[in-house]
Amino acid sequence: MTGYRTILEKEIVELWRTYRFAITCVLFVLLGIAVPVLERYLRGITKLFGELDPEIRIGKTGVPDVVEALVAVLWLFGPLAAVLLTMGSLAGERQARTAAFVLARPISRAAFVWGKFVAVALVLGLATALAVVGTWLYSSILFGALEPLPWVQLWLLAWLASLVFAAITLAASAWAPTPVGAAALAIAAFGAINLASNVVTLDPWLPTGLGAVGQALVLAELGGDVDPFRTVMASLALVAAGVAVAWLRFRRVDL
Repeated sequence: MTGYRTILEKEIVELWRTYRFAITCVLFVLLGIAVPVLERYLRGITKLFGELDPEIRIGKTGVPDVVEALVAVLWLFGPLAAVLLTMGSLAGERQARTAAFVLARPISRAAFVWGKFVAVALVLGLATALAVVGTWLYSSILFGALEPLPWVQLWLLAWLASLVFAAITLAASAWAPTPVGAAALAIAAFGAINLASNVVTLDPWLPTGLGAVGQALVLAELGGDVDPFRTVMASLALVAAGVAVAWLRFRRVDL
């Protein structure tokens, strides 16, 4: 792919120059630290506002509660960050008329699309890693030492879940005339996938199912109802399909 490295470097510099790189990473660090701290001191915090209602049943929290909360946070903010970082990748370039200028150089359209996706993927990878490291570190301090390998696996799954929505948004950005239109399509897809995940037989085939896999890995609760290979391969297929659709559309679009 001619010009791939040029596009990748350009995108990373642009993400850094516009503070999107730094803001995303700082946000995920804060989320990662907040999860174990809030879970550890939840009962004490609620007592500040008065006596606890016995029906609420806020008892002593532990690592399972932290993992569940972290999965909920990452599987919400990861896709949202992917949408915000990716929505203008192609639609914004076309709208600003900069895509034609860039592609006037010896840069292929495939390299243009792939370079933009990889740049966003790197930011999402670092951000989700920082969140998981923050949660693991503070959980180890608050609840006792924790084995790091399962948390690395959880990070990889959270990263993959975010990449699915980055790929979907990239495809939407190739079709939509504006970044806002691309974001609307991606958010609609996010909502549809979350609704579909309520169907027990569908969830293992969706990126939402990666959360259950990650939670089971960290808590060493893998059972027959959790199939990591199937869920991971289904999400990888969605990533490949999203990038392929973006490339097929972008190669034909009039700049």
